[in-house]
Amino acid sequence: MKKPPILLKKLSRKESQPGKLVIGVLGTHIGVGVTHLCLLLANYLSEWLGKKVAYIECYPRKDIQHLQYIYEGSEKGMEKGYFHIHRVTYFKCVRPMEIAEVIGGSYDCIILDMGTEFTKNQNEFLRCDLKLVISSLVPWKQQELEKFLEHTKHVKQSEEWLYLIPFGQKEDIKQISKEMGRKFYSVPYEPDPFVLSAETIYFFQIFI
Repeated sequence: MKKPPILLKKLSRKESQPGKLVIGVLGTHIGVGVTHLCLLLANYLSEWLGKKVAYIECYPRKDIQHLQYIYEGSEKGMEKGYFHIHRVTYFKCVRPMEIAEVIGGSYDCIILDMGTEFTKNQNEFLRCDLKLVISSLVPWKQQELEKFLEHTKHVKQSEEWLYLIPFGQKEDIKQISKEMGRKFYSVPYEPDPFVLSAETIYFFQIFI
């Protein structure tokens, strides 16, 4: 059985902006929540801004195929490389040479879910209009953020990337932004990426 329609709080809808927007999303380590954030973002862009969205799951990951099975409730159509949920087209396990073809399609916004593969996806990530990096500030994971910053510090304009911390505390975000000289933001807690709260909508309006 298909899931019910996406639910959004009744807020003043933000005016849509013309032009195509390509967003790259990376994580500093496995399990930080890249795909969850990408799903939130896809639903914000499609259901709140009314955009036609393409979600590209970069090879070799296969998480989106599980989403298709859960949503459609059967294996029919699983052999196709894409599927639709509302205004979003999900492209599964897309190889690097296929990304340009999707970006060249008639979409308003393209989200590239790159997992934690910065080195493999560096060139494509740097071509994105908006570059998002997901990380964590918990003591036993912060070293992953520090390693990522060290690895990318010589990349041109890397100081302009946006760093997102799921459930980050206000004071911690303020401190890390000052220490690292980067723009850090706390991602609101949202257990279901298909049901966006007012807080999450306001969060995305900060930089989109």
